[in-house]
Amino acid sequence: MALPMGSYMENYSQRRTISAAVGHLTHECMARFGFSYDPPATDGSPASVYDDTNMARRYGITDRELAAKFGYGLGDDSYTPPPGPRMTDAEIAVFSGHVALKPGAAAAAPTYNGIPVPKDGCRRESLDKVGGMLDTGLPGRLDSQSLETSQGDPAVQDALHQWSACMAGRGYTVDIPYNADRLAPGSGAQGASSAQLTVALADIDCKEKTDLVGIWFRTETKVQNQLIEQNQLALSEVRDRISAAVRAATTVTG
Repeated sequence: MALPMGSYMENYSQRRTISAAVGHLTHECMARFGFSYDPPATDGSPASVYDDTNMARRYGITDRELAAKFGYGLGDDSYTPPPGPRMTDAEIAVFSGHVALKPGAAAAAPTYNGIPVPKDGCRRESLDKVGGMLDTGLPGRLDSQSLETSQGDPAVQDALHQWSACMAGRGYTVDIPYNADRLAPGSGAQGASSAQLTVALADIDCKEKTDLVGIWFRTETKVQNQLIEQNQLALSEVRDRISAAVRAATTVTG
């Protein structure tokens, strides 16, 4: 399933392409000052946590195979970003243009060893070169709005009630799928408990029985199409900026 708003949002592949280019340019910029900077790796398998629409769990869990293994845990979708490189105070100043890597940090010296430091450091210079300072807030806000609006739709509310009744028939009292993970102990060092696995599979059984996911998805698709029509120009501008940044990034990384 793919919602219409997704075509206006920066996807995981695009984000990786831009990040790789920014990392490469930052490495080159830092080298001008005599520093060896190795950006965090951007390779790896895409994970649903990097998809802003989060379709894998937008309406709660939906993958029976993953639920049977991990319950409500992320399982194969779990991902820990690699740590950034350790930097000296001088490297931080050149990298960020500030004395520390935190919001509100004071500006660093404008030069290092007589070489002018780019405004806001090598990182910002690299982002500017590929147009990576993207304001993608609008499609994200509309995406959240559509989820909330669609949840209140009568057809979705009816499906939620049917799902809740189905869960009650299995011995579980729960109103919406987002609260189902509270019905059983969470995952521990050995993985999800047997009780949680049972709840997770019941959750998916009831979704399939009531067609909750299908009804919700079709309803939200209609809502998003309406929002896109109302905000077409602004959304198209966001998508064009993302596309331009990806093209610029590709010329850097090849």
